[in-house]
Amino acid sequence: MSAATRILVCTSITYVISQFYRSANAVIGPDLMVELHLTPDDLGILTGAFFLTFSLSQIPVGIALDRWGPRRTILVSLVIALVGALAFAMGQTLAELTFARVILGLGCAALLTGPLVMFSHWYPPERFAQVSGILLAVGNLGVIASTAPLAAFSAAFGWRGAFLVTAALTVLLFGLSWLAIRDRPATAGNEAAAPETIRQTLRGIGTVIRHPAFPSLFAIFFNVYAIFITILGLWAGPFLHDVYGLDAAGRGNVLIFMAIGAATGFFVWGPLDRVFNTRKWLLAVGIGVQLSCLATIAAVPGLGVTVITVLFAVMGLMNGCMVMTYAHARSVFPAHLVGRGLTTLNIGTMGGAAFQQIATGYLMTWLMASGTMGVETAYRTMFGLQAALLLSALLFYLRTPDAKPRQAA
Repeated sequence: MSAATRILVCTSITYVISQFYRSANAVIGPDLMVELHLTPDDLGILTGAFFLTFSLSQIPVGIALDRWGPRRTILVSLVIALVGALAFAMGQTLAELTFARVILGLGCAALLTGPLVMFSHWYPPERFAQVSGILLAVGNLGVIASTAPLAAFSAAFGWRGAFLVTAALTVLLFGLSWLAIRDRPATAGNEAAAPETIRQTLRGIGTVIRHPAFPSLFAIFFNVYAIFITILGLWAGPFLHDVYGLDAAGRGNVLIFMAIGAATGFFVWGPLDRVFNTRKWLLAVGIGVQLSCLATIAAVPGLGVTVITVLFAVMGLMNGCMVMTYAHARSVFPAHLVGRGLTTLNIGTMGGAAFQQIATGYLMTWLMASGTMGVETAYRTMFGLQAALLLSALLFYLRTPDAKPRQAA
């Protein structure tokens, strides 16, 4: 196995744990609400704490990636994630669990962008979307694990037991990463550049933000994944419980199709930019289909569980188009700004998710407490507002010039 392949395999397996931690509340959320007497806005804050911390961590993570390299940054992150998993397993109050989610968000903050920076050194630009798709696809095994498997394990051993197991897995992943990953190939002419000064580092962040493509790319980063994970990682479970009366196993059996769709989607979408020589229009198609699914759930009352399952699965499959956003972003920033470029944009990814989850928590509490609409209508209203946000982001992004991989090559 080549060094580049070894790094791809190791970082993809490591990314699984990040996806699990961010998505687990969808299945265990109703159990947390009962055990801790949480309201919907409490659950939104608890779940969103991970994403808010993840987002706020991106600037220092980007600086660390460019100054000290992905390897050291990822190893430190895994130690922090271990502490967060143990804290969540032992938490007894909303405040303690929220603090644990904050630590988990910090610990997972480099487990996506760190590998992407390494790929920029180990793989040619025209293969970036493909290897990024593999990373995201394998990582989505964590999302799959947070659905039916987590529901079954929690039923047998409790959700605390599940987090103790993932803490043990985090230790193993630290050991694997220590042995397997390296920042860049040790070849002549590819030595690491001298570290920048703090002033140069901060100036680089300013350069990223001032790039003409930054606003429209940020709009996509802020909305597309945020809406997807707000559904899969937060509200799909309560929606299936409150509207369809499904227990944890039933919710897991529906959501696993959405998670499998997402994992499959990244494999499918990854190489398509080289087939069609476009990233912009592939992303537009994927977002458009997701928008159609959301609009259908929002506009049509009384949909059956089978139809909802299919719509969720299609949304998961189409969400694989997100790999094009990372490839598009990689193509517009020079090599020495890749870490800061991807992490600054990734503030939108996780900041958007935090905003969506906290805001929809308050929205759902208000809708259900107002007494002016039924439970299903409240959920459909929330899905409709997310569809409107997704449409706005897509229209804004379409102003951006395409980034064609054959031009990059």
